[in-house]
Amino acid sequence: MIQKNWQELIKPNKIEFSSKKKTLTTLVAEPLERGFGLTLGNALRRVLLSSLRGAAVTAVQIDG
Repeated sequence: MIQKNWQELIKPNKIEFSSKKKTLTTLVAEPLERGFGLTLGNALRRVLLSSLRGAAVTAVQIDG
C-alpha cells in the first residue's frame, strides 16, 4: 500500500531555472503534490543558509 502511494505521487514535468540578474535566480518546478512546495522550499532555504559562505539569502518567495 505504501509503495502504491509513492508511485502515484504527482511528479514535476517542468523544472526551469532562469537567472535575470547576477544575484537572482528563479526556479520553477510544476506541478507538485499538495504541500510539497513548502517542503522543498524549506529544504532549499536550509541548504542555502548553511552552504553559502560570504553571502546571505535575503528572501525566498513561494507562489501558490
